[in-house]
Amino acid sequence: MRYPRRRLFWRIYLFGLFLVCLATLAVVATTILVQPESRYHGRPERLHQVLAAELEPLLGRPEALEAGLRRLAGALERSAAIYDRDGTPLARTGGAPPVPLTAEELAKVGGWHPLHRQSDGWVHAVALGGPDGAYLLVQGAEAGFAGLLIALAAVLLVVALASWPLARAFARPLERLTATAHRLAAGELSARSGLVRGDELGDLSRSLDEMASRLEHRIRAEKELFANLSHEIRTPLARLRVALELLEDVPGDFEETLDRLQGVGADLTELERLVDNVLINSRLDLIGRVPDQHFLQRRPIDLNEVVTGVLERFARYHPEQRLDAEIAGALPVAWVDPAQICRVFDNLLENAVKYNRNATPLRLTAGSDTGRFWFEIEDAGEGVPPEDLEQLFDPFFRSHRCRSRQTGGSGLGLTISKRIVEAHAGRISARLNPAGGMTFRFEIPTLSPSLHA
Repeated sequence: MRYPRRRLFWRIYLFGLFLVCLATLAVVATTILVQPESRYHGRPERLHQVLAAELEPLLGRPEALEAGLRRLAGALERSAAIYDRDGTPLARTGGAPPVPLTAEELAKVGGWHPLHRQSDGWVHAVALGGPDGAYLLVQGAEAGFAGLLIALAAVLLVVALASWPLARAFARPLERLTATAHRLAAGELSARSGLVRGDELGDLSRSLDEMASRLEHRIRAEKELFANLSHEIRTPLARLRVALELLEDVPGDFEETLDRLQGVGADLTELERLVDNVLINSRLDLIGRVPDQHFLQRRPIDLNEVVTGVLERFARYHPEQRLDAEIAGALPVAWVDPAQICRVFDNLLENAVKYNRNATPLRLTAGSDTGRFWFEIEDAGEGVPPEDLEQLFDPFFRSHRCRSRQTGGSGLGLTISKRIVEAHAGRISARLNPAGGMTFRFEIPTLSPSLHA
């Protein structure tokens, strides 16, 4: 599979370089603005005043003026010269003293900004002895544009090299997350990013890995469900085929025919329950995604009649299993969907029968308090590990897989029960019994939704 190019990396990297370029332009612009002849350059008034104060008293004394100029120029480490207004040199020092000013340049003597000359570069012109007197020229420093450009190029190169690992540090985890998402989309459900970070990318990585784990578990469970369903459906179908063949052999034996027809009815009931569980779970999934779907058909129902019907069905389908029922007083009328509530009863009882020990009676208790109805079914089976209690109501989850394969079922009964109870604004739970086995309990409000709200 071809993955997109590393666009984010280049965006981060080039954006960093862009910021460096902006900073470089700002430095260059500032350097240009503060050149000696720029209007923004600082004025060396005090330097000019000191030079004038030191040299003006020495005018007319050539030796003293020469010595004073040499001393000041040496302190400044610059070449310097003093000229009369007609260009006559009065004192000169340094390796390359500035040449006299032209007539146009003489008009600028006394200004605080230096003069730029082709031959001497930058020179400071200081008036000595008034506007028509002598003047001092001090060689200035060159701007050094070549050095500036070399320094800026070096800075840009260093920043470009240093920004590379920084940009990679940002882009690499995102590329890894993208690659993991592509692998998941391609059907590789075991793909994980494996990023361990303490920032937002770490949170995103953990969320992606957790989503992938749940997706892998859900799809694997669905595949196992369909494998189990094919096995569960094949068994009653085989029995139906055998029963029909036997019916053809004894067409005149009424009692034997009736017995075999009852077996056919039981097999059809088992098939209907398997298919119905899958269909109702799919419908509940759809309702969860589309909130405006109306699933419950609520109406006032006498819970005494509901529980009585549940006990009669249980005795008819499980005559070999003893069930001790304890009803705490008369049950109220509840505003529920009777078909779905009966499904919860039947699912919990079927689950208890599957995992109960032989010859050990089940215990059913039911009762009501203010505005609520509760129901419990207790078995004496092996129970489940404590860490599996939170997952018992997850779709397709089965604890003790080898035993579940023997007992059969779709793995959706408890999930469907939980969704129905919660649709009635109730709650369902499971707990381990101290003496072994499990107890399932659910509670639902008995008032109508409008009154309950």
